[in-house]
Amino acid sequence: MFAIAALGFLVLATLSITASFLLTCHAWEHRRFTRGGFAIDRQARFVGRVGVIVPCKDIDLKLKENLRCLFDQTYDNYEIYFVVERVQDPAWHIIRKLIDSENHVTAHLIVAGQSFEQGQKIHNLLCGYRSLAPDIQTIVFADCDVAPDRDWISRLTAPLQLVNVHAVSSYRWFSPQTNSFANFLLSSINFSAMGLICSRRAPVIWGGSWAISRTVFRGAEIPLRWEGLLSDDLYATARINQLRLNTYFQPRCIVRSPIDYSFSNMWEFLRRQCFMGRRYLPQRWIAGLAYTSLSMAAFWGGLLGGTSLAIAGRPQEGFAGIAVAAMLWALNVIRARLQHQAAKLYMQNEYKNQQLARWFDFCCYPLSLTTLWWALLSVAFTRCISWRGIVYHLDRSGTVLRVERDNVPRNVEGPMLNSSSSNPSPSIVPEPEIPQLKLHIEEVQDNEPDVLITPSKRRAA
Repeated sequence: MFAIAALGFLVLATLSITASFLLTCHAWEHRRFTRGGFAIDRQARFVGRVGVIVPCKDIDLKLKENLRCLFDQTYDNYEIYFVVERVQDPAWHIIRKLIDSENHVTAHLIVAGQSFEQGQKIHNLLCGYRSLAPDIQTIVFADCDVAPDRDWISRLTAPLQLVNVHAVSSYRWFSPQTNSFANFLLSSINFSAMGLICSRRAPVIWGGSWAISRTVFRGAEIPLRWEGLLSDDLYATARINQLRLNTYFQPRCIVRSPIDYSFSNMWEFLRRQCFMGRRYLPQRWIAGLAYTSLSMAAFWGGLLGGTSLAIAGRPQEGFAGIAVAAMLWALNVIRARLQHQAAKLYMQNEYKNQQLARWFDFCCYPLSLTTLWWALLSVAFTRCISWRGIVYHLDRSGTVLRVERDNVPRNVEGPMLNSSSSNPSPSIVPEPEIPQLKLHIEEVQDNEPDVLITPSKRRAA
């Protein structure tokens, strides 16, 4: 019996160490690609007028400072579309004051009204999209909890000039504002995910910082297919992959996102991210759950089982189990080291202020692994999730079935558009007619009546 158990553990350990080694190789490639990306400084020239859509709800940490960064961009041909759910939203007053004071940039404040058939964020994004001025050629999406650099728009849109790039995305760097366990834990998990999400060959679009041309966005039918869904970015990723379009990860546009979570809020946020992956990118969720399950079995089995065997008088077998756990930890340290070398380029001066967070990455691998595994597992059979006080019930395909709100009066008024004095506009601008795309990109599944985007050979950007 012991021999069978030992053989089973050997198989688990081999699989886990192999997977961890491959992830470490991926981290090395990510660092190499990041260094190469910073060696090339592209500036946007031919993307036309840019419309930045920013959905807002409640007052996030440093909201005013984050939004002010959007008014201070070096790109000189853009306008901003802030979208809130209702006038009573606390963010409305802050945005209104910013628009009045920062009148050198055309900015609009849209009241979208409540959504009862899809995610509120998607509802806000669609209202912002339908409000775009006719001369907008490129759409940039941003979250209100990030603080982009002054050249963010220029560098995010620059790769769209390349022939084989259809969308550009970056990612967030969590910056803990207080030295708390919850902040460090979330920052560590997010940092580990960055190396996988921000892949050179198969990046995942992150909704807080991405750009796409208006013709590609409409030709891919993303606005139409967003209706009734909850996740904007993961569905956009799935749709772009389905059409075999190319997404470019822009390492120069990683944005800082200040965080200060309690443990319960951190756990709610982490579960929501896992839930979105479970519903809209199930293959990646399965891969994440499989990897963390293997690592949990090998690490804790090796550490606890090996210690027990050593105490029970089997030191050779016990030390072998402990060695497996130590090897997994060592690979994680190497991986974290490679990722932090890339982060020095992302954050530059800000990186120096994250000394404790770096040590947490190196020293608390068991805690990060266990928390991520439990978060992935906890959403396996869940079909509802809470997001900013709204509970969404979904079916298997990710379509919203029911929306429940906490003590908020029903309000379907909207959308309404308030504009800055630099470009007054009393109502939503009707969407202009845009020619259907003929990019020659084929569908992976040929089950749709009309394909607006049809085929070309996919090549990594």
